[in-house]
Amino acid sequence: MSTTSPTLDIGALQRLRILCISETGWFDTTTVFDDIRAAGGAQTDQYAIPWPPFGALHADNAAGFSALLEAEATDGSVRRVLFDTGWNPDWMDRRFADEGIDRLLQERRIEALIISHEHFDHFWGISSTLKHYPGIPIYIPEGFHPAGLAFIRQQGHSGTLSTVSSEQPLLLFPGLAVASFPMSTLLQVQGENVVYARLRDQGMAMITGCGHGGVLNLLDYSRRTFSGGERIHAIYGGLHLSPLEDWDSQRDQIVKALSDYGIARIGCNHCTGQTAVRKMLASGLPVQRGTASKGSQTDLFLGNGDVLQLG
Repeated sequence: MSTTSPTLDIGALQRLRILCISETGWFDTTTVFDDIRAAGGAQTDQYAIPWPPFGALHADNAAGFSALLEAEATDGSVRRVLFDTGWNPDWMDRRFADEGIDRLLQERRIEALIISHEHFDHFWGISSTLKHYPGIPIYIPEGFHPAGLAFIRQQGHSGTLSTVSSEQPLLLFPGLAVASFPMSTLLQVQGENVVYARLRDQGMAMITGCGHGGVLNLLDYSRRTFSGGERIHAIYGGLHLSPLEDWDSQRDQIVKALSDYGIARIGCNHCTGQTAVRKMLASGLPVQRGTASKGSQTDLFLGNGDVLQLG
């Protein structure tokens, strides 16, 4: 790890409220991976698989990942950002209605959509956002494919579309920044955005979609990049430790290493995996439990409709 001092001061927030709109990417993992194998395997172009909204293949299995970030500045003003927009528009429409996201979009009280990465369960439900706010500014990572860019246009987007450079984090507003990480993963998807927020008197919070870049790498990035970034207060989102519930000694080492960061709150979900969460709980890590409601299948971690309140 670099020993140079962090130089980027992003400011600070008074508090950050993270609402889990949906962590349920899909309901049955076997079905999703059977579909991928039938389409040609892990290197298949995801746009060739007729899942919703491009087709009806196992539509009842499709859901999606999405969260609302509500940030209170030190002057008391509140700003809201949508982090990912899910997969199946039918599912996302229901989740948006249940949590009042549709109304917030209609009233322009959500100022931007950050897409973590191009995977179907984080991005293909974008019509559920754009039908309420066609002009919402969108931030994507480097590596988006022409098919993904065309899909955004086809869904009626009329606002600005910005690519976050992997060379420099983007300060969205004081206290909250977006960093783009190069990566290549399943179904030809490249690049992932990660959100970093600094909480006054507490430290940094890191918000991930899947964390394909590796949770330890992403935490170390905070340490060497941001002023105050060595103090990690909380993490939220998919940590991609055991998404298929497999386990090995390397993953044990990751869980052990997480204990060295002094993290006060871990709001993991989505692709973290239940096996990983049980390992983290057994090691004493401060995983926040959920309610197992609104379509989520376990209370081991934060699920649909649950909230992580920071600050």
